[in-house]
Amino acid sequence: MKYLNRTKLVAAFGTAALAATLSAPANAAIVLGGADGWEVSYGGFVNLFYTQSDWEYDNGLSEDSTHLNEGLLPAFHTFTVKTPEINGLKGTGQITFAPDSSQDKRTRLNKPGLLGGDSTLDVREVFFNVEGDFGTISAGRTLSLFQRNAILKDYTLFGVGAMGGPDGSGTTLGRIGFGYVYPDFRTRFTYKTPNINGFDLEVGIFDPQEPLGAGANISETDTPQFQAEANYKTDFEGGNAHLWGSFLWQEQTITLAGGGTDDSESYGWNIGLDLNMGGFNIMGTYYDGQALGTNLFNLGGAGDAGCTATACGESDNDGFIVQGGYTFNGTTKVGISYGESTEETAAGVKTSNELWTVGVYHDVNSWLKVMAEYSQADADAGLFGGAGAGEQDVFSIGGFLLW
Repeated sequence: MKYLNRTKLVAAFGTAALAATLSAPANAAIVLGGADGWEVSYGGFVNLFYTQSDWEYDNGLSEDSTHLNEGLLPAFHTFTVKTPEINGLKGTGQITFAPDSSQDKRTRLNKPGLLGGDSTLDVREVFFNVEGDFGTISAGRTLSLFQRNAILKDYTLFGVGAMGGPDGSGTTLGRIGFGYVYPDFRTRFTYKTPNINGFDLEVGIFDPQEPLGAGANISETDTPQFQAEANYKTDFEGGNAHLWGSFLWQEQTITLAGGGTDDSESYGWNIGLDLNMGGFNIMGTYYDGQALGTNLFNLGGAGDAGCTATACGESDNDGFIVQGGYTFNGTTKVGISYGESTEETAAGVKTSNELWTVGVYHDVNSWLKVMAEYSQADADAGLFGGAGAGEQDVFSIGGFLLW
């Protein structure tokens, strides 16, 4: 079977980004050293899954596949430096890189990188923070603000979810394109307020995203991309709640295939609620906007902007996730989740991607996590498979070692 370039892009540099803000076990970070108030630590995780998947494509073709694959997350290795507090200021610097643990089934002689994606090393985070009574200023590259909480709270984060293809290496899709647009790791300057009675606000300017796969269309971005996220967290007897909202805006000027230029404006907003009561968890999140793309922002470039040879007309995008679960004895979570993303182009063509997932996620101890999932995906937009649109059923079982 052949595989869509769009699928490979999402799988290759989409899902690896998710783990940047994950918390390892509380006792897991290894302190490498430090003196006079300085501290250097190292933490991370490695994972691998057995997957059994069945594929049905809209052109009538089908295939079954057994594969050994990492999940939505690759391996993550994070080095952190913390400074002493001087004149009311504290600093943190962090570098995170993410190698793959899986190989493409079509790679001959197991040679790394022969067909791309095997044994690659992807640097995800390079940033520093300066924190004081005024709040936190952050500079560098890390996970973006828009829809960040949607992906970090997604049950498939520590699983597989949807797959990018039956034979490829690299990470799976999880729920990217099936309930949220991938936040991505982006270079930015941000400011975050101090926590005020459970509320904080983070705003920033981001390196603007220019399109992939734009073909004859050339994009010009002469203003930054803007993102913001507001959070409110509160505890109550027997539980806690987290309410958030996020925003993205970007403008680009696109050179049209027929000559001349036209402006395209992308914007999006996202709201969500995560509620925990006893062992029960309920989470819901929704996003809406235009010219966002279905999976990775601005991936389709002029396609997301709805550009023809003479003018641009932005697509409409929206999606949501609902999920619920129960954790037994504080160690075993059983959860079910559903997500959907839709896009309607300026020409009126509408596509919808849907994903159901049922999973069991068990903490054996503080450093070992095992899980099993069953997922059923239906994609109109051609997120996977050689024939574009289609359906997939995926059973996966695997685990993480965290430190």
